[in-house]
Amino acid sequence: MSMSQRLSTATPAPFTSRPLHPGFGIEVTDLDLSNPDSDAVVDALVTALDTHSLILVRGQTLSNARHVDISRRFGDLLTHVLKQFLTTGLPEIYVLSNVSEQGKPIGNHKEGWNWHSDLSYVAEPSMGSLLYSVEVPPEGADTLFASMHLAWESLPPATQTKIRNMTATHSYEGYYSRAFADRAPLTDEQKARTPDVVHPVVRTHPTTGRLSLYVGQDIVKQIDGLPAEESAALLAALNAHAISDAFTYRHKWQQGDLIIWDNRCTMHCATPYDDNRYRRVMHRTTVAGTRPF
Repeated sequence: MSMSQRLSTATPAPFTSRPLHPGFGIEVTDLDLSNPDSDAVVDALVTALDTHSLILVRGQTLSNARHVDISRRFGDLLTHVLKQFLTTGLPEIYVLSNVSEQGKPIGNHKEGWNWHSDLSYVAEPSMGSLLYSVEVPPEGADTLFASMHLAWESLPPATQTKIRNMTATHSYEGYYSRAFADRAPLTDEQKARTPDVVHPVVRTHPTTGRLSLYVGQDIVKQIDGLPAEESAALLAALNAHAISDAFTYRHKWQQGDLIIWDNRCTMHCATPYDDNRYRRVMHRTTVAGTRPF
């Protein structure tokens, strides 16, 4: 397969793409999403996400309103529990940034520096996310993406059989207390919105039927029904397997990048950068999903 290709579908896709990784992800080229006339192409991207799990479109110039409009074509949008970082005037946009204005941070800093799937800590986790780079450092701050389809499919059959019907407890409060120990704890309202939830360790993609691992670092508190030590060991082994180089794509951000990913079958992880030297401003919208099964 050549590095430049047309997506193979029953009806030819109205865009050109090339793979980001041998097993998942595409970069769509020569596309301007700023104009509403591109909505038909956006709808094709919605369909392509089910197959490819990760889509990159570079060189975009999106207003906040256009970012939200594009995102809505993927589904209903969610509002993040950390309302203090919804600072654009549009509550659908969650800001990730180290920048402060008038003494207040405009976004959440050091968010997502662990392997996770967005909002796995709620009963109906996010279907997908659309992250747009407004301002990026010239070095560092890469984002890693891992295919949980590939991770599941490469497990030994005995391990697949063992974990196929297991469940795990996901806890936002537990994650927050570890990741942001230097901050004020969650409010009672935030805790009420994010009680611990139980999800399958192996989930089924609702559109394709393809299976994937559904684990994560820090957010997943335990694998249910196992002694604490056995649970911790199995969870650590599954997480280590899931982020193997063979299943991972590393994205080096450029200003104007839009990345769309399927939270039902990928994990991702942000990486550090020189936050004293460089500014970083990222805008994320989050598409509602359904209960994993």
